[in-house]
Parts: sequence; structure tokens; C-alpha cells
Amino acid sequence: MIAVQSASPGAGRSSIALNLAFESAARGARVCLIDLDEKWPSLHRFLGLPQQRASVLAAMRFLEQSKLDANALEEVSYRVVARGASLDFLSGYGLNLNQRAVNLDTAGRLIENLAQRFDLLVLDTAAGPDTPIATVAAGYASQSVLVTQPDAVSLGRFLDTQPQLRLAPASTLVVNRMRPSALGARPEWQIQQVLRDKTSYKIATVIPEDQGFDAAMLRGVPLRMAAPKSNALAAIAELAERLS
Repeated sequence: MIAVQSASPGAGRSSIALNLAFESAARGARVCLIDLDEKWPSLHRFLGLPQQRASVLAAMRFLEQSKLDANALEEVSYRVVARGASLDFLSGYGLNLNQRAVNLDTAGRLIENLAQRFDLLVLDTAAGPDTPIATVAAGYASQSVLVTQPDAVSLGRFLDTQPQLRLAPASTLVVNRMRPSALGARPEWQIQQVLRDKTSYKIATVIPEDQGFDAAMLRGVPLRMAAPKSNALAAIAELAERLS
């Protein structure tokens, strides 16, 4: 189980979760991507899915009624295919509108249940340290992927908030959409130096800036559909291989 987290909104966490899930599926794993963002669930929009199906909430109701079998899971989830890679997706639509209806114990049981059905769960969680479902997800996950951006504001928020985040036992830092001009000359070296000086992370995985991200979002498809030869996709595929 991989919990994809960020210290603050706007880091590109959901985009990393989506593409990491597809690149893991492309390696042959049976993958379930779950949107557990209780503040602003959006993966159904990233995938261009028109139906506003509250998959996570529905799966939790089935589980509480002891009815979450294979047929019920198929009923509430989506099967999404992109250039030979397929995964099952549980939409978080409605989580932000029904937070009081979310039982955290049931959320944990749902994660455990799905872990028995798939090779890999990728859990997209809400940004910040004070998100209950994200805390539950990190408690069950074996790995955390912590996403930030390379600009001064995002890095500052990361440095301020990261110590308060609940992370899985193993965590990987991802610096997303690194632009050559973001920090002047040798930006990647500068980022790595900041990390070595101010955090416990000695090195980060860097995802380069790529117009494919914007094309993918506009089309409602993963990077492998919009920009199969992009450097960003290659970096995410390498990350998937290292986390497998």
C-alpha cells in the first residue's frame, strides 16, 4: 500500500498518484487507485469520468452491511484502461460533502479489505497534517510518497509542515514539475542541497516539468495516453519500479 501525501495543496499529489498507479499496473500488478481526499476529491475529474459515483462511500456502506463482495465492488468501482495498462478506481466523490458520515474505523477496514484483493493499493489523500482519513491511510500503508513542488513557497510549506505529517514506515520524497528556470542554474542540485541541510531526506525523486501534464489534465487521461514519450512519465515509471 502506498499513501500519496503532500504538506500543502497544489503540489500535484493527485497527478502523481494517478500516474504512479498506472505505471505500476503497466508492470503487471493488479492495482486499485483510491481517492481518499476528504477535502477536495478530484481524481474522477483527472480521468474525465462524467458519472459522479461515490465509490468510496458506497464501498464503506457495503462493508458495514457485510456485503462488499466481488459483485458489489464491481458495481461501485471503475475499470480504467490506458495504453495496455488497466486498474480499478474508487472515486472519492462526496467525501468532502459527507465528512460526518465517514467512519474512520470503516475506512481502515475498507483499506484492509481491498489489500486482500489487489497486489497494490495507491491511496490519494488530502493535503496537510490535520486530515483524519489521511492519517488512517498512512497508518495502514507500507510506504508514503510525499509530494512537493520546487518553488520557494511550496518548499517553505513543506519544511514547516512535513514534521507534523503521519507517514508510513518507508517514505519517498518527490519534487514535482521541476522547471529549469525555477531556481536559476542547477536547480536540482539546489533542491537536493536544501533537503540535505533542512530535512531527513538526503535525496528526492525529481519529476521534470512537462507540458504533457497539462495535456493529460485537459483530456482527462493519464500521462501514458497524452504524452507516452515524456520525460515526466519516464521518471514516474522509474519511481514505480523502485517502489515495487
